[in-house]
Formats: sequence, C-alpha cells, structure tokens
Amino acid sequence: MRKLITPAEQMYLLETAYKENLPGLLAFARRFVPEDVAGDLVQDVFVRIWQGARTFLDIPDGSSRKTYLYRAVRNVCRDWLKHQVAIANHANEALYLLKIDETDHNATLTAEEFEQRMSRVERLIDQLPERCREIFIMHYRQRRPNAEIAEYFAISKRTVEAQLYKALQTLRSSLSGEKE
Repeated sequence: MRKLITPAEQMYLLETAYKENLPGLLAFARRFVPEDVAGDLVQDVFVRIWQGARTFLDIPDGSSRKTYLYRAVRNVCRDWLKHQVAIANHANEALYLLKIDETDHNATLTAEEFEQRMSRVERLIDQLPERCREIFIMHYRQRRPNAEIAEYFAISKRTVEAQLYKALQTLRSSLSGEKE
C-alpha cells in the first residue's frame, strides 16, 4: 500500500527535485536550444510537473525520476525546435494573411520586390511584443483557433482577439507607411 503524501511533503519533494536537477537539465537543454530558451523550457517542465505532482511523485526515487525529467526536457526541446521549423516554413504565408494585395491592389510586385516585402514582413513580425507575436504566429501560421490559444496562455478569448487585432494593425500600418 502506498503512503499518502501531505501537500507539504509534496512541496518539499518537488523543490528538492528542482534544486538537485536544475543545473544539469539546463546544461542538457542548452545542447539543443539557445541559452535564453533553455531556461524557459526547463521551467515549463517543472510547472507541468507541479500541476501533475502526484504522477511525478509516484515514480520511485532516484534515477527513474531523473530519467523522467531528462526525457521531459528533451521532449520540450524537440517540440520547440519543430515549432521553429514550422515558423520558418510558413513565412510566405504572411503576405497572404495580411492581404498585402488589398492595401495596394493596383501594384504588381516583381520577384525581387516580393522578396523584399517578405523580409520586411518577417522583420516586423519579429518586432511585435513577445506575447502578441506568439499569439499571431499560433493563429495565422499554425492555424490554431482563438479558444485553443486562450487556453494555452491562460487568457481570455477576447484578449487573444485584441492581440491579433493589435498585431495586424501594427503590421498593416508599417507596411502601408513604407510606400509613402
């Protein structure tokens, strides 16, 4: 029969696992992703573990928990890398999504002008505030519904819509300003 663990004991065990494994997990994650991203991904792993503490604490002490942590970090790094590839592969979609042709429907772009415009759009997307940029990419490139994005960031659907509106307004304004 399994011993019941009090919330205080859970907290202590999770804090101990965090303190003991953090340096190694950060070094491990840095092998795959940039340093600034590694810290966020490792922290995400521990947040998920905290949310499902019972499952993690059901793993026997020692190497099994450590193995679990390293696999979890490897998986979030892999997911992040896949996400970055998806972003790069969908860059051309930005022009369609912003409906550039509607802002200047009489102009015909040459291939060179098109490439310049694409580069400009990508730079502008990169300059959006972080949360706004993430929401924009999830919605327009990954085609995720607003409700799913709201759940992912733990915000309201209305906030997602406001961020998308803000991103589109910023991009459209910057792009229309470049013609003047």
